[in-house]
Amino acid sequence: MLKVLLLVFSILLMQSGKVYAEKIVLAAAAGSIPTSYIENGEQTGILVDVINQVFMRAGYTVEIKLMPWARCLRSVEEGTVDGIFSVYMTAERQTFLSYTSEALITQVQAFFVPIDSPIVFDGDFQQLAEKSIGIINGTSYGPKVDAAIEQGLFKAVDEAQNSKSNVRKLLAGRVDLIPSYRHVVFSTAKTLGAAHHIKQLSPPIEAIPSYLAFTNKRDFSIVIGEYDKALSEMKSDGTYDRIFEKYFQ
Repeated sequence: MLKVLLLVFSILLMQSGKVYAEKIVLAAAAGSIPTSYIENGEQTGILVDVINQVFMRAGYTVEIKLMPWARCLRSVEEGTVDGIFSVYMTAERQTFLSYTSEALITQVQAFFVPIDSPIVFDGDFQQLAEKSIGIINGTSYGPKVDAAIEQGLFKAVDEAQNSKSNVRKLLAGRVDLIPSYRHVVFSTAKTLGAAHHIKQLSPPIEAIPSYLAFTNKRDFSIVIGEYDKALSEMKSDGTYDRIFEKYFQ
């Protein structure tokens, strides 16, 4: 009788779609203030809070691993983690990732320079030709910046492991400018005591939706549907906005 009950329970569990063992393991960029970082020994950040709330509503246990971004991408491509956030949608990444439909965040990308920099930018990338640029290893900055880097527009491209290292290079004069999500770069500079030592070039480059995506090594279609539903509900009932407000009071 016990064996029969266990078999029935197993079948019901499989039909429910919740067959992802103990937890779903996700990777995110470490030290990305204010979206995902460690403070007082605890994971925190806007997107950490959003992800935890979404999966709680969807009925899944989630574990977040904060790592250098290049390692996040490598891990999800190899399937050693289940998913990654937040990640832009590119043709290359779609070969190894299954994207959710609901955008996790829309990131406004812009160029940043030291406060006394003479560099100007009116949207024409040719104004930045022969300048050196600092980027984070493995990071996409959207189609415009990615294309400019690939076409060799910049004099030099210097790669860092995280946002803090990239901002430090800018402040030390090792690069002329950096592209970044505006909240990340200013929050990072604030932690370095240098919030008033950098400035944003106007206009911004572009606003780009960024997502949670899962490895293609396993089928996460059911999880994706439940995640999209829970995140959409959070946006509708105000929970999503309240999380952002907590970090920008």
